[in-house]
Amino acid sequence: MSRPVSNSIEARVTHATLAPINSDSQYTDSKTAVSGNIPAMVFRFHHTLLETAARAFALIILLTLASLPTTSKALDITQGWRFTTGDDAAWARPDFDDSGWKSIEIGRPWEKAGYKDYDGYGWYRLRVTVPKAVGKSAYFKYYQRLTLSLGAVDNVDVTYFNGEEVGRTGSAPDDIKGHDKTIRHYQVPAELIRWDAENVIAVRVFDDGGDGGISKGSLKLSAPTWHEFVTVDISHGRGEGIHPAGAPMNMSARIHNTAFENLRGTVQWKVESDTWLVDQRELFADNTKPQQLSAEMSHTVAFRFDPPAAGFYQVTCTFSHDSDDSVVSQSRMRGYAPEKMDRSPDAPEDMRTFWDEAIEELATVAPQYKISPSPKWNTDQTDCYLVEMRSLGDVRIRGWFEVPKSAGPHPVLLRVPGYTQGMQPTQSIPDMAVLSLNIRGHGNSTDDEPGYYWWGPGDYLLRGLDDPQKFFYRGAIMDCLRGVDFVTSRPEADAKRIAITGGSQGGMLSFAAAALDKRIALSAPDIPFVVDSMKSFKMTAWPGMIIWDWLGRAPAHNTWELAGKTFSYIDPKNLAGWIACPVFMGVGLQDNAAPAPAAFAAYNQVRSPKEYRVYPEAGHHTPPEHVVAKMIWIRKQFAMKE
Repeated sequence: MSRPVSNSIEARVTHATLAPINSDSQYTDSKTAVSGNIPAMVFRFHHTLLETAARAFALIILLTLASLPTTSKALDITQGWRFTTGDDAAWARPDFDDSGWKSIEIGRPWEKAGYKDYDGYGWYRLRVTVPKAVGKSAYFKYYQRLTLSLGAVDNVDVTYFNGEEVGRTGSAPDDIKGHDKTIRHYQVPAELIRWDAENVIAVRVFDDGGDGGISKGSLKLSAPTWHEFVTVDISHGRGEGIHPAGAPMNMSARIHNTAFENLRGTVQWKVESDTWLVDQRELFADNTKPQQLSAEMSHTVAFRFDPPAAGFYQVTCTFSHDSDDSVVSQSRMRGYAPEKMDRSPDAPEDMRTFWDEAIEELATVAPQYKISPSPKWNTDQTDCYLVEMRSLGDVRIRGWFEVPKSAGPHPVLLRVPGYTQGMQPTQSIPDMAVLSLNIRGHGNSTDDEPGYYWWGPGDYLLRGLDDPQKFFYRGAIMDCLRGVDFVTSRPEADAKRIAITGGSQGGMLSFAAAALDKRIALSAPDIPFVVDSMKSFKMTAWPGMIIWDWLGRAPAHNTWELAGKTFSYIDPKNLAGWIACPVFMGVGLQDNAAPAPAAFAAYNQVRSPKEYRVYPEAGHHTPPEHVVAKMIWIRKQFAMKE
């Protein structure tokens, strides 16, 4: 929504902060702009007079702003909210009568505020008087808006102020995932505000499962403050966040100040250990120096760090303003010579026997392959089939087998799922036979092993954790080998060109299956989780919380040592040394679920040809360009046309 008053002020103030008037250059410009019958001297006189007037006006504005406090007291809006389930556009209107709605405690999921197990649409409304004092700050006068802070909303929302939409995050049903932890800050234009009178805030929320609603954080309505206009961006550097061995880590950051005023404060650089749990980090460096941020400018700050060892470090750059205690910062994981990082295997002595016996047991299970056409998944270039087979423990597993219509045999891509993921056909790889396999408990493979539901039988990580022979992942890894059995039985498939790939849990499975089955010719694990497992559990909130919760359920029996023993059999760090085929790994440097240090703990044990790609801003995902790079690598390795 436009704000013509503040835009005009901003234009004049910005103009007034430009370089001083150069009369010679202005005179030259004026002569080129003036027609021959108007004296250049007259034009120059009027032009200079206009410049002087503009500067005077800008000075008045700046002096007026300087006489005002830069901040004003925020309005706490945590109390007085009303709520109802359902959906009706009329509920956004300020004149709607919500007296029949129930009061609700804000800042916690609606499931914990009286609406247990409810999923779908819900509306929150609040009637609030906004005192004029809230707008008595230099920042409000300049920007002509308030900031509405709602905390985190699960999953998506549309927010209204006096009937007008002021912001939204995500949308239903197309863009639901990944927004539940996003802190909402929406701008409320001055023209919508009724000073010293009742205003209505309405929030339309959609939740598709689990917790829902305005679930976490502080709620307030306030004038803008300086930190809304300052950002810190730590540079990736030349190595995409990875620094080479033999030199210090030279780091830099850009601090952007888009506020109308200069800000005086300090810049602090901190370098800490690689854990994602902030309160458990070890400090390696702490450097602070004064810094002034000029208005509407960007500044580069730098720091040099000599790392004590190869590995990964959490780097934080912070700007703090002298006027208050609030800060603006950014933290980023950075790597230093990760290929030289020492995270030695801790495999149990009987690990080879453990897996030999599992493979022998799998061989005793008749696969009982079933294959049936699934024409709805066909494309112009591929036919799709639903496949079923029996795996370890006589567990039924299924998947989707896509076969090019052209003559074979074709190279094979075995796709394995992430945690709780249900695999579907790709419909996008016309030159390979693709098996999208759902291991036990995933997708359409839940007949004999239940799927994961937050209200259901519990996490896969905990199933059989107290006995390696009964551990879920012993069977899941054998499911991958049974998938290899299937494709090698098919005449359409080239048994000498089989690649396996997957992300997260699928990355772990890609490492493990390639280590145990030499029929796999290529392995492309992405963001592998449960690598260097026990260390990873100590440095992540998830999946670490799953193990900590398990420890607390039966402390006398469920011990750290017991969990560590079981995980050691399936840990890619302990299996990767067995891999004989080429490996191509994708890593998200900001991944706080499958941390980059863990991925390299396995990668560094691989003795076959290997490559990796690190994406400096990626979390627990790899970007689309990685999929492209991975497929180019696979096709090149298989001598296919790119």
